[in-house]
Amino acid sequence: MTVVVVVVCATAGVACAGSSGTGSGHTGTSDAARNVTAADTPGPAGATTGTTTNPATTGAATTGTTGGADTGQPATPARCATPGLTLSTVAPAGGSAMGHHGLVLVFRNTTKSPCALTGYPGVAASGTNGQHAADATRSSVGSIFPQTPRSQVVLAPDGTASAGLEWTVVPMGTQGSCPDYIGLTVTPPGETRSLQLARALSFCGEFQIHPLVAGADAGGIAQ
Repeated sequence: MTVVVVVVCATAGVACAGSSGTGSGHTGTSDAARNVTAADTPGPAGATTGTTTNPATTGAATTGTTGGADTGQPATPARCATPGLTLSTVAPAGGSAMGHHGLVLVFRNTTKSPCALTGYPGVAASGTNGQHAADATRSSVGSIFPQTPRSQVVLAPDGTASAGLEWTVVPMGTQGSCPDYIGLTVTPPGETRSLQLARALSFCGEFQIHPLVAGADAGGIAQ
């Protein structure tokens, strides 16, 4: 008789769920337990009984299949922080052109983990009194650097990213000569802490910084 009762419950779960629970095999059985039994009981082909009627179960499985680890996509590295970077300069591959001079600002990742930089570093020139005097404007194309699209650059440990900095050296209007500057304050993208660079330069008019690219040459035009 016990086998007969179990078969009836499996094929007519609604009727059994509404019974008083006094029959053999039902005494003390909770709703949760009956839910598990229904899910584990094979039904007709294509039936979804027991897998879609429980709200706690539906959705949980879907969420689990779309997690970052399950997709196989690598995690995005954290943004490079100023304390983990060093700053140096190299001459642009294109040299100078039409009254424009420039530098390549090179950031190096000194940490043991990859990190990412995106966009433009902030650059300010300091006057001869040491005070902040001029900010570089952002531009994706210059006279001695090619057009540079903005993109994320991932720096491996000891890896580099670089940005082209350029300025004009032709006096404008009534200027007899261009103002002198004694150094640069450079702030990595997204950071508030800066790196100092002692570098004497003189410029008039345009003072431009270009987006960061991978490597140490900032996409300079080779000659």
